[in-house]
Amino acid sequence: MENMGIVQARTPEALKDNANHILEKLGLNMSTYINMALNQLVIQEGIPFQVKLSNGPYTDSEKIDEVAATLRIEGMELNEKDIEMLRDIKKGNLSFAKAREKILNEV
Repeated sequence: MENMGIVQARTPEALKDNANHILEKLGLNMSTYINMALNQLVIQEGIPFQVKLSNGPYTDSEKIDEVAATLRIEGMELNEKDIEMLRDIKKGNLSFAKAREKILNEV
């Protein structure tokens, strides 16, 4: 039998309780889950899920390019106000979420 080590971690009680509740529904316990996660870390030679600062799969610049391509396909054009808004997003002066909110409020 393989020698077992002890791993200790501090976590907020509410997080631990919520995690335990989900694990119980899955028929698992915290120790089994931690071992599963560590095994995946070793197998994948990295964290087995995305660790990122971005909220979405696309950058704001990629979103703008997508909008521009869609408009071209549809035969539509942007007015100067729209172009200025896209420039503000590219410069980081306006978030994509805020621009979307602005547009939806105008409709």
